[in-house]
Amino acid sequence: MQKIYNYVIVGAGIAAVSAAQGIRETDRDGSILMIGDERVPAYSRPMLTKTPLRSYELGRTIVAGGDWYREQRIDLLLGTKVLSIDNSSRLVSTSAGSYFYKRLIYATGANAFVPPIKGKDLPEVKVLRRYEDLMEVKRLCVDTGKAVVIGGGVIGLEAAFELTRYGLDVTVLEALPMLMPRFLDEECAKALERAITSFPVHTGVTIEEIGGKGHVEYVKLADGREFPCDLVIMSTGVRADIALAQASGIRCTRSVVINEKCETSAKDIYACGDCAEYGTNWQLWSQALEQGRVAGINAAGGSAVIGPTDSSMIINSPEVSMFSCGDVGKDPKKRYTTETDDNWQPDLFAVNKKFARYFEKRFYADGKLTGAIIIGNLARMQELKEQILGIKPREV
Repeated sequence: MQKIYNYVIVGAGIAAVSAAQGIRETDRDGSILMIGDERVPAYSRPMLTKTPLRSYELGRTIVAGGDWYREQRIDLLLGTKVLSIDNSSRLVSTSAGSYFYKRLIYATGANAFVPPIKGKDLPEVKVLRRYEDLMEVKRLCVDTGKAVVIGGGVIGLEAAFELTRYGLDVTVLEALPMLMPRFLDEECAKALERAITSFPVHTGVTIEEIGGKGHVEYVKLADGREFPCDLVIMSTGVRADIALAQASGIRCTRSVVINEKCETSAKDIYACGDCAEYGTNWQLWSQALEQGRVAGINAAGGSAVIGPTDSSMIINSPEVSMFSCGDVGKDPKKRYTTETDDNWQPDLFAVNKKFARYFEKRFYADGKLTGAIIIGNLARMQELKEQILGIKPREV
């Protein structure tokens, strides 16, 4: 006879953990089953590229150890694949058995997207989405001299900085005409590119193939340029993991559609984190925390709505730091004015010139500060974040 749980959480990442915390805020005794396909409990995924590659250890990034799950009376199934969700019978079928639920929280996260480039299946072509990916990269780096990072987003640049610190000769290739158009305007993108000196960045390129006889030997562009390498990191975005939701008839676009209470189109099914969409799906850690908590509280019979989320983006490498927050001139319906402080080449004396240099640009619409970008010294980051988002540090 299959067990009936008050709550089944599909997924075991940070959104799932936050959902379990939300449940326990409202219901101390209801039974909880959390199912994850990885073999380890939730860990800090951002730290995969924000931790020095040499010293990365999974244990230091675990969000909650086994004792926490036992204390919270959560049955944790790891290394388990969910096969289907039957809304009508409220049954979740997995590789380890089937389980009935009264409320379900869908927190499956997202998977790395790899475009259909010729040679993408060569053994030295890697993504950086899970800790096993990073362990593979560390292993490959031992015998690697040159690497190409395809994708100039946050993870791609952070990975490139770390590979460079690890001793590799790195090149970054970005298909878009500028770096990170989601977070930067053209002026700031060019400023960031100029600030990077550890490795070359080529924007507006088209990858023709990743070549090699059984192993990676080069990356070739459509214009004929070739970049010799032994390792390729694909940092070309992620896609929400919505296959189970779609198959069960839950309304999805590119993500599972939710309302301000994290309810989906299916009765008693909630969704949160990288797989869910309420307005904009930023696929950020802060968003997963906020949505997870709201989903858990409401699943347990409470009342909560999604509040302001810290949607800022930060890169903080030994060479260059960058911060972007809010609307940085991206709404075609608005008329923006900007203010710029350029202190990139100061005359003042500084023991470490990196901390004296900064480029700050602020964006205004209708007389209100809507967004800001800083490259260099991030001392004003929190002040700007509070002005733009209205979020105090203790509320994030």
